Amino acid sequence: MLKQLKQLRRGLGSIYRGAVRYLFAKPKERRVQMWRLLYQTRVNLLLHQTGMIRNLTPFLEVRVWVDQEAFPRIAKLLGEAKHSIFIQMFIWRDDEIGRRIATVLLERADAGVRVVINKEAIGDVFEFHNDFFATKYEDEPLWRRFWTHPKIRINYTTNNDHAKVYIIDGKLLLLTGMNIAKEYHYALHDYLVELRGSRFVERYLSGGDIPDTGERVQLKVNSDSHKEMRPTIMEMLTTAQESIVIEHCYISDPEVVQTLIQRSHQGVRITLITPERTEFLHHFANMQTVAELVAKGSKKNLQVFLYPGVFHAKILLVDHARAFLGSANLMTSSLDQMGEVNVLLTGPNQRALMKLREVLRGDILKSRLVTAPPRFRWLVRWLAWFKL
Repeated sequence: MLKQLKQLRRGLGSIYRGAVRYLFAKPKERRVQMWRLLYQTRVNLLLHQTGMIRNLTPFLEVRVWVDQEAFPRIAKLLGEAKHSIFIQMFIWRDDEIGRRIATVLLERADAGVRVVINKEAIGDVFEFHNDFFATKYEDEPLWRRFWTHPKIRINYTTNNDHAKVYIIDGKLLLLTGMNIAKEYHYALHDYLVELRGSRFVERYLSGGDIPDTGERVQLKVNSDSHKEMRPTIMEMLTTAQESIVIEHCYISDPEVVQTLIQRSHQGVRITLITPERTEFLHHFANMQTVAELVAKGSKKNLQVFLYPGVFHAKILLVDHARAFLGSANLMTSSLDQMGEVNVLLTGPNQRALMKLREVLRGDILKSRLVTAPPRFRWLVRWLAWFKL
């Protein structure tokens, strides 16, 4: 009973801290804090390299890891860091996976690697009694060392940043929709993208100020100065010639939904895969989108599949040759307001794209085709309006 009360008190505290810091932080303060942290991060990375980031190897490799492949890969790459590690994270739970990542970081810090972590405060709302910030006051030796280690700096930020990014030694960038928590390893279907090349690091750390000159692989960001999620997604949807496949856990943006309906009547094959239920909120908003697509879209060209259980995937595939994936959801706040990082892959013969197409085919086979629009009562419509 005492343990349950302690967990409840800790959970309420995490929700309160995240909500207060988000609601009452001044926009100007958020911007100043973000750029200060960005500058500090860039300096830390540059100081621990053998040369400037621009002079690092131009070698480029893109790999995609799916589901339980992801966290072992993250841990391996973090464990190989020689100079610096930077992490931007939305949710970080004090559980098996959260402690595993903390242990790896401590080992590298003991070896002299500089570790900088930006933890988004609003993510605390979803951490409940396992919230990351409360570990600062835990008696557990792991967390005591973690929070006091001279090589580890933890910034508790209020930038409304939904991105999940790892940068290793200034030349390797990992982006994903996976938060640091055990359900993202064991239960939630999702993707991790591994990008090798200093230009990705430069573009991310500049908030998108440095142009991306890549043709087959491009990093897209939402930051204070650049909002690239909606323009990229709308360009892909409106220029699709044959097919659009979407696998998204949250889809409710009106412009995206109306464009999908319109493109289906223009002869483009539309396939949407969305979960039967969501891990947090947005279920009724998803189901309202499903109902609208099935009712108004072309019966011939538009299909909606419900994936069994839950997933956290966020991927758009156009004409089997262009894929866009990362942290951004197909909801208005994610496309226009929150900090996000995605990667745009182009070229039908890329190894990463081939793997994505194979996974999507398997996900469709697992899913149930929606043959009629779901019917809602007034309460469900009200919940959907509030994006619940």
